Amino acid sequence: MKTVERIPPRSVTVQAPPAKAYTLRALLFGALADGKSVLRRPLLADDQKNMIACLEALGISVRVTPEAVTIEGAGGRFHPVAETLFVGDSGVTMNFLTSAGCFADRPIVVGGTPRLNERPIKEVVGGVRQLGARIEYLGAEGFPPIRIHPTGLDGGRAALHGAVTSQYFSSLVISAALARSPVTLECLDAMTERPYFDISTAMMRDFGVSATNRDYKTIDVPAPQRYLARDYLVEGDFSSASFLFLVAAVLGSTVRVEGLNQHSVQGDKRFLDLLERMGCRVRWDGTTVEVTGGNLVGLEEDMSDVPDLVPPLAVAAAFARGESRFTRVGHLVHKESNRVVAMETELRKMGAHVWHDQETMTIEGRPEDLQGATVATYNDHRIAMSLAVAGLAVGDQHIENPGCVAKSFPDFWEKLAQFQ
Repeated sequence: MKTVERIPPRSVTVQAPPAKAYTLRALLFGALADGKSVLRRPLLADDQKNMIACLEALGISVRVTPEAVTIEGAGGRFHPVAETLFVGDSGVTMNFLTSAGCFADRPIVVGGTPRLNERPIKEVVGGVRQLGARIEYLGAEGFPPIRIHPTGLDGGRAALHGAVTSQYFSSLVISAALARSPVTLECLDAMTERPYFDISTAMMRDFGVSATNRDYKTIDVPAPQRYLARDYLVEGDFSSASFLFLVAAVLGSTVRVEGLNQHSVQGDKRFLDLLERMGCRVRWDGTTVEVTGGNLVGLEEDMSDVPDLVPPLAVAAAFARGESRFTRVGHLVHKESNRVVAMETELRKMGAHVWHDQETMTIEGRPEDLQGATVATYNDHRIAMSLAVAGLAVGDQHIENPGCVAKSFPDFWEKLAQFQ
């Protein structure tokens, strides 16, 4: 349990954490490449540590220091030294290794925590099966754990749904480049979380591999290709920085966050635009962004591409005047927790006026009704960080299981202390 007390507005400058999504992808690209890759300023949170452990189980040599990760790639073939890969709570690692694991030269079993094993992987398994993979479920149909057999990927065409997450398509497009013949991926519905797919294809180009995205409906991947080892600097993370920006919004203070790329393809950069629409002032100066809080007002927004912003945006909406409506949030049930239900439940404990239906979350902002409470985190890092920032504005906020922030932002509490 961690207690967060109310603080007065003050100006603070902090460094953005390294990007979670970029580090995870760079680790895999380095493992698939032929030669030594050096990842500089990586994020070394729980998900990355689980990815590294899985890559080492696949026979990849990984050397970690606080400043860099050095990977000796295997050129698209894995030689496992262990049969079982444990991904922890990392959905990205589970989805990505479901495809990449097909390039192991012996069978492997991939699974995670009880919560991870409740997250659906039917689409990605079905996709790689269409490309020639042989995978079997070891528990419930459509869910981890799975056993992957050493088939590689033949190539061809795979059709799957992307409404739950774009991770399925990221997984397939990364591994499709190593198939024995070209691959075409078809999205049967509207892909959500598109910016994360953009990160995947942009980083593929960085590591020497190409794919053509035709309006998120058809993706053509020439194959076989080869990933190239390289020296790679991980950019700052807008997802984690959103909680630092949120401090400025709810306190009416000024927060400067250093180490961000104004031209990044990260979708969660949009949080800055949303805060501006709610009444904050945003100003860029090179790689530093300054956010100053104002009189917050409600807004309506489609969240299908930026689901990780729902928890911090829900907090901002609770401190705003007027009604906010966040639409297309149904797929959040498949995250580390059911984030819509989690935020509704915990914000109500604080006195907020929140309700939802299957696809929409509505918040009637009445900041005068808010007060501190003992709030659950559901072992979900983004729930914990959102509610902690809310505590800076109301005080007497008690955060259960505060250690869950280690999944993406291991020094979050140290960063928060800079404001206190």
